[in-house]
Amino acid sequence: MKFLHPSPPSSARGVTILRVVFGALLMLHGFQKFMAGHAAFTASVAAMGVQKPDIVAWLVIAGELGLGALLLLGALTRVAGFLAAILFASIWFVTEAGKPLLTDASGVTAELLIVYFAISVSFVFLGPGAISLDRKLARQPGKR
Repeated sequence: MKFLHPSPPSSARGVTILRVVFGALLMLHGFQKFMAGHAAFTASVAAMGVQKPDIVAWLVIAGELGLGALLLLGALTRVAGFLAAILFASIWFVTEAGKPLLTDASGVTAELLIVYFAISVSFVFLGPGAISLDRKLARQPGKR
């Protein structure tokens, strides 16, 4: 029955796994946009009717790469989770707002954005997990 009530260390390891995988996936999204070319991504952002698409495209790419790296390393995890939640909420607002959640097509509208938003918010509450730069730096005594 211990399996039904995991220990705090076990839960912390689970959070670490989720954080590392999520951070890596976020970085891959940013890397994919970067490698496809800023101009191509800017064009797709402009096609959505976004004002200042060049700036928005750079912010999304930098956000996905930078926040993904912070989450992967477990550095400033709660802040990175909060900013990632804002990023995904903003992307949802621009791309999916006003669309019904369920349609005739299979799946849920903006399913990945909803999952990424929920995971991001979770890190605000859960913190970095067992292995992270946040934990390593917190254990070091401060210099006086």
